[in-house]
Amino acid sequence: MLIDLVVLFSLLLLVAAAAATGSVQAPPRGPTLLAAAQAFESTRYFSALDGLRAISVMGVVWVHVGGPGWATILGQGHKGVDLFFAISGFLVTTLLLREHRCRGRISLRDFYIRRTLRIFPLYYAVLALYCVLVLAVFRGTPKAAEFWGNLPAFLTYTSNWFVSADDPGGHGVTFYFAWSLATEEQFYLFWPALMVLVLWLTGRNWAPAVPAVLLVCIQMVAVRHVEPGLLLTILGSLAPAILFGVMFAVLLHNRVVFTALYPALGNRLMAPAAGLLVLACLQFEAVGLLTRFVMALLVASLCVRENTALHGMLRWRPLRVLGAISYGVYLMHMLAANAARKLLGAQFGPDVFVVTLAIVALMAYASHRWFESPLLRLKDQFKATTGRPVEASNRPADAT
Repeated sequence: MLIDLVVLFSLLLLVAAAAATGSVQAPPRGPTLLAAAQAFESTRYFSALDGLRAISVMGVVWVHVGGPGWATILGQGHKGVDLFFAISGFLVTTLLLREHRCRGRISLRDFYIRRTLRIFPLYYAVLALYCVLVLAVFRGTPKAAEFWGNLPAFLTYTSNWFVSADDPGGHGVTFYFAWSLATEEQFYLFWPALMVLVLWLTGRNWAPAVPAVLLVCIQMVAVRHVEPGLLLTILGSLAPAILFGVMFAVLLHNRVVFTALYPALGNRLMAPAAGLLVLACLQFEAVGLLTRFVMALLVASLCVRENTALHGMLRWRPLRVLGAISYGVYLMHMLAANAARKLLGAQFGPDVFVVTLAIVALMAYASHRWFESPLLRLKDQFKATTGRPVEASNRPADAT
C-alpha cells in the first residue's frame, strides 16, 4: 500500500507540474531540447515497440507451456499482458492527442472504425474456430457446457467481468485469455470519448491526465474496500498499466513538460535501467502498482528517443517480425500449444515452448499476410492526421 501511495503521489506531482506549465508557451531550453521535442513529435513509428511486444507475448506463451523454472521471473510471464497494456495506453493516447493538435478535434468515428478493422475480424474468426473445435471434440462434456455458457461474454468483450478463472472441474477454462482483450476493448470504447469531453471542457492538453490518475485511485480503492460483486469486478478491471501509459503520453505531449522530463527520460541509459527495474520487480514479485508503473516508464523511455541503448536489441528482425504479428500470436497460442503437446507427448517444458512458438508464429504470419493485411489497408482510409498542426486557438495550451 505504501508503494502504491508513493507511485500515485509522484504522478500527482507530475500532473500538477503539467498544469502549472500548461498555460506557459515557454520554448524548450536550448537547441538540443528543441530538436529532441521536434523529433519526438514527428516520429510516426516507434521502432522499439514491436520488439517489446514480442518479448511480452513470449512471456505469456512461456507461462502457459514452459513450466516452472529456476527463477521466479520465469513464472511471471503472464505480466507480459501488463506490458501490452502500457504500450496500448501510450500509443492510443499519443495518436489521439496528435490528431487533436493537428486537426483541432478528434474523430471518434474514424478511431472506432480503425480499431474495429484491426481487432474484430481476427478475434471473431478465432472465436468461431474455437466454437467448431469445441463442438467437434468436446461435445456433451462439462468443458463444452462451460464454454457455451461463457460464449455470450466472449462475444461481447465482457469476459473479464463474467468469466472466472476458477476451474473446479479441472479441465481448464477454454478461451479464458480473452479477458485481456476485453480489458483493452473496454479502454478503446470509453477512453477516447472521455478524452474528447475533457479536452472540450478544459481546452488544456494536460487535462486528460487527471481522469487517468482518478481512475487508478478508483481501481485501488475498489480492490481493497468495495464489497465483492459485479461493481467490484468492473472497477477492479480498470488496468493501471494502461492508465500509466496514458499519463506518460499526456505529459510528453506538452512540450514544456517534455523538455523538463527529457534530460532524465531521454538519457540513452534510461531504457535499459527501466528494463532492469522491470526484471527486478518481476523477480522479487513487487506488489501493487510499482511493476506496472515501471513498465509504462520503460515504454515512454523507448519512445521519447529512437536511439536508446536497447534499440539495437529490440530492432532485431526476428523480434520485430514476431512483435508485428503478436496479436495473432496471442489469440492463437493455445491452439498451437495443444498441437505441440500432442506432437511431443508432454504438457510443459522448454521444448513445448519452442515448438508452440514456432507453430503459432507460422499461423499468425499466415493470418497477418492473407487475412488481416487486406483489412488493415482499409483501415488506412481512416488514419488520423498527425502532421502539421492546425493554427492554435486563443487558448495558449492548444499550441503545445
